[in-house]
Amino acid sequence: MILKLIYNIIIVVSYSILRALRLFSKKIDLFIGGRDETFKLLKSKSLDKGEWIWFHVASLGEFEQAQPLILECKKSFPKYNVLVTFFSPSGYEIKKNFSAADCVSYLPWDSIWNVNRFLGLCNIKFAIFIKYEFWPNYFKGLFKRKIPIYSVSSIFRPKQFFFKWYGVEFRKLLQGVTHFFVQNELSKKLLNEIGIEQVTVSGDTRIDRVYEIVKQENKLEIMEDFTSGANCFVAGSTWPDDHDLIENLFEKKSSLKLVIAPHMVSTKIIKSLEKKIKLPYTKWSKYDKLKDGKKQVLIVDTIGELGKIYSYASFAYVGGGLKKKSLHNTLEPAAFSIPVIIGPYFKSFQEAETLVNLGGFFSVKNKSELTNIYNYLSFNDEVRKNAGIINGKYVSNSIGASFRIVNKIKETH
Repeated sequence: MILKLIYNIIIVVSYSILRALRLFSKKIDLFIGGRDETFKLLKSKSLDKGEWIWFHVASLGEFEQAQPLILECKKSFPKYNVLVTFFSPSGYEIKKNFSAADCVSYLPWDSIWNVNRFLGLCNIKFAIFIKYEFWPNYFKGLFKRKIPIYSVSSIFRPKQFFFKWYGVEFRKLLQGVTHFFVQNELSKKLLNEIGIEQVTVSGDTRIDRVYEIVKQENKLEIMEDFTSGANCFVAGSTWPDDHDLIENLFEKKSSLKLVIAPHMVSTKIIKSLEKKIKLPYTKWSKYDKLKDGKKQVLIVDTIGELGKIYSYASFAYVGGGLKKKSLHNTLEPAAFSIPVIIGPYFKSFQEAETLVNLGGFFSVKNKSELTNIYNYLSFNDEVRKNAGIINGKYVSNSIGASFRIVNKIKETH
């Protein structure tokens, strides 16, 4: 009871603080401004009419896990409409026009008032929360209305507060979930140990998504011209600290083409990256076939093409792994059966842990290690091929989670 009171005080106070901070941050301004319009949007989309499946994701990474499941639900539950909510602006702003959803919005802040207003307005038949999304007031509101909740692609670890002595109140949230579809056996074991039996190990739905990307048409005219059949190294979803790590690659002439696709394409980040490059380079937004085809470095200063760009890579680096819990999507390049280099912080990402151990991924801590692995993969075709095969097999052997999950949900709907 005390924890519940503390949580609700924090929820109210923190939102007031965020409102004040929006003046100093574009991201926070989007976070608050988008939520100011949420209920107007929900009303305009007639969420009170028809029957709705609600998917909630934190950001873009979790949306990639939800997308194959959304498409599978559209086939299995054709009479239901689909609502997708985002917590983060970085996910919402990119996917707000997602065509398979009937409504895409921000998740109203988890206050009791917002929850009651949201659930009173929306005619939700069941809710699907992706991975780490456990919002106390939303869960309690759904429990109260007897609306089924499914937790999908979730991962649990012993250090999480659910499994600590002080986590009793939070365990009640988990116990009310209709069914958990977890990624691994450890998660199932941990839930079973606290009395939760409604658990299925179904794998990661994101693998279904990346497998579909491999099968689709991935041709890009710019990449066709820029690579012209040459081997290509792609650094995707990179941050400034990743650029510091790989900057030695921007100095030495080579027959290998380099493509850098930053996670954020702000003017500041692109200009900072340009200053590090000592080789002839061009940018995606200004690419000219007559002038740029012979250059060695291509900066991708637009968003949306990275999945296809990986199809041209001989091997890749995925950014975010220089900080804890920040590694970006490594499954996309792995699905194209190429080796993947990552930073040292990958232990909370199941696929990265597995593939480092199997030899398909290579973890580096500093510039020297990055340069050594880069050279090793550049000049060893057989090593590249074998590491790529490991990654490709991991993805192809792990597909089908979305189909299994929807079939289980259909048993009760």
